[in-house]
Amino acid sequence: MTMNVPPEYAAWINSLGFTELSLGYSGLKIFAVDELYANQIGYSRSVHGKSLCDGQPGSWQPEWIVIGYETAEGDPIILDTSAADLQIKTALHGEGSWDPFPIARSLSTFGEALKAIKAAAVGREDPVSLDDNPLSEEEGEAILESIRKANGDEINMEFWGLLLEIGLDG
Repeated sequence: MTMNVPPEYAAWINSLGFTELSLGYSGLKIFAVDELYANQIGYSRSVHGKSLCDGQPGSWQPEWIVIGYETAEGDPIILDTSAADLQIKTALHGEGSWDPFPIARSLSTFGEALKAIKAAAVGREDPVSLDDNPLSEEEGEAILESIRKANGDEINMEFWGLLLEIGLDG
């Protein structure tokens, strides 16, 4: 089974400058290009290389590539190669079917969000550090607003609120 990684991904991951971010109990791990193939096991293919994309509703789609995961729950971060702007999605794992929802309009806006959170996470990488130096409501709201602005109303903001460990008002 071959994997068609868009060439934009390699440039994007290199320009991002990091592959992990941690804020308190939350975090993300993003895969380098050479890690992508191995990390599709259990999503698009089995351990033996058999495709798990059977075309059934709720099944993994061949145009989805796992590019990372949310570290607290392990939910996959998905690059949707069927979208012209390379939309980023996530889905709850362990639900029996895949129903991903958008968390970034494009690879580019995903990178902007990650950089904003990475900057805010300095000195707050673990739960003790975050307790000692909590993210202010204003700081968290400013980050969420920048993510909302970059993506319009096309994404699920709850994902970002949970990552920042702040509640969302509507």
